[in-house]
Amino acid sequence: MSHPDIEYYRRREQQERDSAERTDDHGARRIHLEMAERYSRRLNEIGIAMPSAAQA
Repeated sequence: MSHPDIEYYRRREQQERDSAERTDDHGARRIHLEMAERYSRRLNEIGIAMPSAAQA
């Protein structure tokens, strides 16, 4: 996987977590967190994880 792909997944994971924190809608929050977890799993598959992902 190329560096731009890795940066994309990192950025998208954080964006989804940020969106989850900002919304008051529980359904939307759940979906944002599910998407963040998908990005996190993809990064873990290639051996790279965001430090904040374990804390969220």
